[in-house]
Amino acid sequence: MSKQSLYMAICDFFAWLRKNQRVKTELGATVKINLGSGLAVTNDWWNVDANINTLVAQLPFFIFPIWYRLTGARNWYSEEYFIQQITSHRFVHHNILNGIPFENDKVDFVYSSHFFEHFYRQEALFIAKEAWRVLKAGGIIRVCVPDLEIAVNTYLKGEKKEALEYFFEKGKSDYFSRHRYLYDFTLLTELLEEAGFTNVTRCTHSQGQTPDIAVLDNRPQQTLFVEAMKVRS
Repeated sequence: MSKQSLYMAICDFFAWLRKNQRVKTELGATVKINLGSGLAVTNDWWNVDANINTLVAQLPFFIFPIWYRLTGARNWYSEEYFIQQITSHRFVHHNILNGIPFENDKVDFVYSSHFFEHFYRQEALFIAKEAWRVLKAGGIIRVCVPDLEIAVNTYLKGEKKEALEYFFEKGKSDYFSRHRYLYDFTLLTELLEEAGFTNVTRCTHSQGQTPDIAVLDNRPQQTLFVEAMKVRS
C-alpha cells in the first residue's frame, strides 16, 4: 500500500467513526463554516475537511513537527506556517458526503473554495442541500469554483494545455484532488436553486456579503464567485 493510500484509509476510517457527529455552537454566536478548507483558513471559522492534515490537527501538539517532516506538507508550506495554521484555528475532520456536521438552522455563513468541482453533480447537490439545512434564514452561502466559461474560452484561444488543467490534474492525484464536474454561472445557479437557495448573485474576488473573503478567496483569474441566500427555514 502506498503512503497516499494509507493516509486515505486512515481518513476514511476516522470519518466513518465520526459520520454522525454534530458540532455544538454557542448560543447567539455568529457561526461561519469553511467546507473543504484544507489549510486555507482564517480566524473564527469552523474548518471542515476530510483530509489527513485536518485529522492530525486533532492530535497533541508534539505530533505536528514530526508529521510535517514525514509528509508532503513540507512541499507546500513552511513548517512555521503549517504548525501555526493547525494550532490556531478550529478544524473538524469530517467526510461531507456524510452530511455537514452542524444542526439545522444554526449557521450564518457557509464558504467553499475550489471544493464543489471535486464531486459528481448529485453529490454536490446533496452538499448544497446540507448547506441550506444548516444555515439560518437569511444565511449566505458563497461557492467559488473553476469557471467553465473561462476554461472553454481558454481552449478556443488555442491554449489547450492550460484549458485542460481546469478539468484534470497534471499528475497522479488522490480521490479528493480529482475534478468530477465543472460549472459556469448558469449551471451553478441551477444547482443552488435546486437545493433551495434564492438571490443567486455573481460576485468578484473579495467582493460580497460573506466575511473575511479578502483572506479566503483565491485564484481570482480562473474562479467563478457566487453567493446565494436561504430566505426561509
